[in-house]
Amino acid sequence: MIEPITDRLERALSAALRPSERVFSKLRGTFKEALVCTSTRVIVLKAGWMTGQLFGTDMFQCPYSNVAGAQVNFHLLTGYFEVSTGGMQNAPKSFWNSDKSVNAAKAPNCVSISGRERAVKFREACAFIMERASGGVRAGVQAGEDVLGVLERLAKLRDAGVISAAEFQAKKAQILSRV
Repeated sequence: MIEPITDRLERALSAALRPSERVFSKLRGTFKEALVCTSTRVIVLKAGWMTGQLFGTDMFQCPYSNVAGAQVNFHLLTGYFEVSTGGMQNAPKSFWNSDKSVNAAKAPNCVSISGRERAVKFREACAFIMERASGGVRAGVQAGEDVLGVLERLAKLRDAGVISAAEFQAKKAQILSRV
């Protein structure tokens, strides 16, 4: 899902994207925040006073291979999206707290969410991120799993443009080497 984001965030994103990089998902947060999923990485952009970025923008980026988890913590009306990576302190966050150490709007790897519809969209982004982080399949072939089925799912991802032909070939070789 591609949503419009503020001009300031759009400029920062355009400057950061590589020419061959494709944007699959772009979701705006409650404040001047955005989650962007590209063909190679996850990007969290922040701007504005509420995010602690009065001047300029903040950009957290992580290749899918370094993603340990992605989750949405949502309560009655508000919550946040958080991407977990090696080296990030994943202490509990709060939408409402003004303390910088627990404020989701100020955390570099979080995006504030308000409204159930937003939470649903961010949960879909979590599923996409975790699929990419696992290389397109569940961490390889599990014992007793159908190798042909895994390869067919990989081919569908390649045909849909989610993974490149080179990524497909690399994963295929890895799977076949375990058989």
